[in-house]
Amino acid sequence: MTETPETPPTWQPGMRRKRVRVERPETTVIDGRPSTRMVTVEEWVTLPPRDWDEIIRRGAIGVAVSVTLLAAAGTTASVGGLLGRMLHPGVAYAVGAVFTSSWLVCLGIEHIERVDVTRAARARNAGWVMLLIGMGAVITYGHEINELPAGVVGSCLDLAAKGLWWLIMGLDRVQLDAGVAHWVAEQEQHMAGRFLLGTRLARLNRRAVQMRASGPEFQAAEAILAQAAHQPQQLPDASGQAPAVSAPVSGQAPAPAAVPVSGPVPDPSRPAPSTPTPPPAEPTPPTAPVPPPAAPVPPAPPVTPAVTGASGSSEQQAEPGQGGGQGNEQDQTGTPPNLQPVGPLSIAAAVRQARSEDPDQTDAQMVARVLMLRGGDDGGDRVKFTDTVTRTRRRQEAKERKAS
Repeated sequence: MTETPETPPTWQPGMRRKRVRVERPETTVIDGRPSTRMVTVEEWVTLPPRDWDEIIRRGAIGVAVSVTLLAAAGTTASVGGLLGRMLHPGVAYAVGAVFTSSWLVCLGIEHIERVDVTRAARARNAGWVMLLIGMGAVITYGHEINELPAGVVGSCLDLAAKGLWWLIMGLDRVQLDAGVAHWVAEQEQHMAGRFLLGTRLARLNRRAVQMRASGPEFQAAEAILAQAAHQPQQLPDASGQAPAVSAPVSGQAPAPAAVPVSGPVPDPSRPAPSTPTPPPAEPTPPTAPVPPPAAPVPPAPPVTPAVTGASGSSEQQAEPGQGGGQGNEQDQTGTPPNLQPVGPLSIAAAVRQARSEDPDQTDAQMVARVLMLRGGDDGGDRVKFTDTVTRTRRRQEAKERKAS
């Protein structure tokens, strides 16, 4: 027999059912053309039996919530009356709500940490301590108003509320086997590790984006690290200090050594610079002055040595062709170009060397390369050092354009 919405299905005694309104498709065919519409009908639906355990649980939770609200109100009033003598009444009653709220929070943490016995016990002990403090405050208020019995009874409200919640949460408290508890704790550690790692990476990425948008300093630092990763490590010389000029970067040909030529002679009154290897043309002691040559060559005017520091005075170094020599380049101390002076390069010399390696470098790459050639010496002021390098590069490019 076909069942229809008007005919209830077969049911047995004890089963619960009710009529509900549902929508069903209804198709009408005329001349072979179907048309479907939704029709609302009523039919009987069988209901599952009542879950009395769930009903009792919900009722117990409702009673516990009511008792907790009444206990919180009583404790707040008592503590507010006790502290109202030295605080504003509004502040005193607001502070009174702290006592009940404290052990409620500890109760919630104990329920969350019910799998881990150690952490659950820590929250449970803290909750009992907060409860005892609140009860003591209520009893003290009863003693102050000469109503000690009332204070003792009022303090038991929080005890009853906490006891009810302890019994309700005990319904979900299961004593796990040691192996199962260890497995659950291990899985929680794995998930917590992934969460912490993701949070740390997100924070570092946000900081990197902010630094990139702040200015060219971050780009210069990235260029320095990139070049240092591809550059071989330098070994210290016999004196124990690293050489001032770094080794050529991989992929670039080393600059050819210059041939020493005759040029302007340094001032005889000044001692010759102390270098690890004396010039091959005129081997003289480090402290003995160089005698003037036989040829009548006018001496070069004394030039103030370049100062490599934050003042940026290293830009005063003579450019090529301005020393009155034979068109070949020498430094201000008369040392042939194939020998490097002791100490870091000047900013102008480092800029010339960096431009000879790659004239199409950006300003940030130029600053990083100059800083590397100078052995990391920026004079103590990175901003002023960056401005000096950029200004020196512009000046040299302008001179080259004018000469061409």
